[in-house]
Amino acid sequence: MHNNKLPNISLISTAIISALCWLPTSSLAQASTIEQEQLEVITVTSRKKVESILEIPMSVSAVSAAEMSNRNYLDASDIYRTLAGAAAPRNQLILRGLSGGNDTTPDTTAIFTDDIPYEFTNLADIERVEILRGPQGTLYGSNAIGGTVRVITKKPRLNEFELFGTIQGAAEKDVDGYDSSMSLGVNIPLVTDTLAMRINGNITNDMRPMVNKATGVQSDKKTSFVRTQLLWQPVDGTTVNFAYVRDERNPQGSPLGDTSKPGGFYSLNYQNNEKAKYGYDVSDSWNECDPSWGRVRCVQGSEFVTGAVDRYSVYNTFDYWEEEKFDLFSVTVNVDNIANIASLTYTGSYREYETHYLDDWSRLDAADMFKTWIITHDEYERTTHEFRLQNIDLNSPLSWTLGFFYDKTKEPNTPDYQWQYLELGDHVSAAAEYWWEVDARQIGIDKFGDPAKIWNLHRFSAWEEEQALFADVSYTFQTQKLGEIELNAGVRRFDLEDYSHSETAGVWSEELTLTQGQENGNRYKFSASWRPEQYYSVYALYSEGYRPGGNNGPLAQSCIDDPKASKRKDRYTSDSIDNYELGVKASLFNGRFSFSSALYHIDWTNIKTSIYMNTCGFSYTANAGAAQSRGLEFESKANLTDNLSLIFNASYTKSELTQDNDSIGGSKGDEMTLVPKYNAYIALDQEFEFRGRPAFIRADMSAYGKYQTHFDTKDGDKVPSYEVFNLSTRYELNDNVKLSVHLNNIFNNDAVKYQKDRSRSDSATAQKYIEFLPGRTLAVRLDYIFF
Repeated sequence: MHNNKLPNISLISTAIISALCWLPTSSLAQASTIEQEQLEVITVTSRKKVESILEIPMSVSAVSAAEMSNRNYLDASDIYRTLAGAAAPRNQLILRGLSGGNDTTPDTTAIFTDDIPYEFTNLADIERVEILRGPQGTLYGSNAIGGTVRVITKKPRLNEFELFGTIQGAAEKDVDGYDSSMSLGVNIPLVTDTLAMRINGNITNDMRPMVNKATGVQSDKKTSFVRTQLLWQPVDGTTVNFAYVRDERNPQGSPLGDTSKPGGFYSLNYQNNEKAKYGYDVSDSWNECDPSWGRVRCVQGSEFVTGAVDRYSVYNTFDYWEEEKFDLFSVTVNVDNIANIASLTYTGSYREYETHYLDDWSRLDAADMFKTWIITHDEYERTTHEFRLQNIDLNSPLSWTLGFFYDKTKEPNTPDYQWQYLELGDHVSAAAEYWWEVDARQIGIDKFGDPAKIWNLHRFSAWEEEQALFADVSYTFQTQKLGEIELNAGVRRFDLEDYSHSETAGVWSEELTLTQGQENGNRYKFSASWRPEQYYSVYALYSEGYRPGGNNGPLAQSCIDDPKASKRKDRYTSDSIDNYELGVKASLFNGRFSFSSALYHIDWTNIKTSIYMNTCGFSYTANAGAAQSRGLEFESKANLTDNLSLIFNASYTKSELTQDNDSIGGSKGDEMTLVPKYNAYIALDQEFEFRGRPAFIRADMSAYGKYQTHFDTKDGDKVPSYEVFNLSTRYELNDNVKLSVHLNNIFNNDAVKYQKDRSRSDSATAQKYIEFLPGRTLAVRLDYIFF
């Protein structure tokens, strides 16, 4: 019989209860003699007001600008590996085991940059990053079912000129080329105490290991951004911040390897036939190779030079490429005092997004015998508004927040949303007619007047709109014997509406799709926290979350006979999360040891899941089944001496399906994908002086348990447990310049970070994707700042 309970739950409960009983009478008795100013207070704005981490009745982690620099964090994904209860196998953060399906982008964690729903993860010129665990549906709305990441940028300084920047170069073992990152920024006061501008930008080039042996192209990713902020303070207590961000991302090549061993490959045979439309009769042959050979050696045979075990070699007819760009305009208004009752905050944004990318479909559609590819052109406009009122009296036991949120995304008429192309020539035309049993070339001519185009997805229009009212109220009772007791309640009322109109034409499908829908609901939060001393708190929390429903695109004709196609619906609805949580936080021993721990239980229903149709290579979204996640998180920091500190974070997660789910090949009791049962992070930081100047050295280790990447699991879906060790050092050359050296994966651990079989079959064309943990990497970083 399957046991759904956490192992040793009684031991865990006993340990927590013992800690709660011991702390107030022992450590807290010592801590009560500490003067308030001796306590290191970390302030955050997770509840949209300034508080210390100890005051917030939820699990929160915060990383400051100084920590990001010391630890050489360039992207938010660098932070994720340090968090208890976090996983990011493909760089998208998954918290508390909420993955939900067989894909790597479940979108269960929301990212806000300066209170705008915008996934900006480059850490250049960032003030602070906050990670809120658990559903944040009341204050942060949709897609925050696992948690929310808040990125807070540095704002213009009204009275300080500042020139700053960072240069970094890095080299990874067995990877050709060098990674680079260059940032430059300036802060310019324009009018004393009134107006200032801050501009900063970054250019990053990441050389990735995979090399396409069919084209000779090595994978890489180039990113760049420019952020401009203009801060205006017309009167004391009122600020207006205008911002513009230009963000570009240009990856090319395959980021994933392919470990498939096809055992052979198809080739085509042509025989002249003047009566045939394209002049040839076509047949195919199966060319066997050693079943132990990888795809590259199997296809290239004696031409394969680098060896059969070259893990960074792939064979693709085309190289993936993408050109992606954002233009984001925003304004934030803060008014500290309105009628001596409330403060007002307004944050609004408008963005334009556009992307072009190429996908190679030669293997899926043509077994690599001839070339066919898809180019996608997507664009949208998105507008958001949030108004927020909060009580102004910080000494009042009653604290409240009222707000309104509006978010609308519009996708314009896009005739070239997707085009599939077929290589020109009589050989290819005859081959496609033979392999697909339709005259794709003639379809292109008849439908589109272009023999190279064989299929089209035309999006006429689409839009999604969300409106929400939210409120959060808390009351703090002051008692002489028990300390502070805070009761908190929150609610969000949301209304969703969406519309989609598209049409497909060509070789795969002929279909017009027109769908629309709407839904509404409420999400609640309740918490109670007890602070017997200012250095210690215990809380209980219930919170809810959701991801919005929406519309599926048209079903391709080639997918009609797929076994999973019958379960597709034009529209899927929002899923729902219920989170139950107990936590304890403390700062003890004169502030030298602080920790935060949480025990949680999550119920997840109507899971919004991507369903992959194996026979045709397309996916759709559905509400499929239910799941449960339970776990324990612990994060701590100890100052062992005045100059030596220890960080230790760890978690245990048990996340599993609670119903059979045929749509994703899952059975009741199956572990959720991409979720290790445990993860841990430990770091030692030593500060010292060298030649009279401050210096710093750090050693850290991250560890992850094994996990699977697919339900209906195959051997190629299993990722073994692994550990990685890093070492870094920093030296302040002078007051303005810091030099640091970072050595990651010191022991060059040859670990797998992610792997997955694309198909449940073992056909010759089925890819087996893999990503390795980066090898030993040496990075040199120079930070400078001038006033």
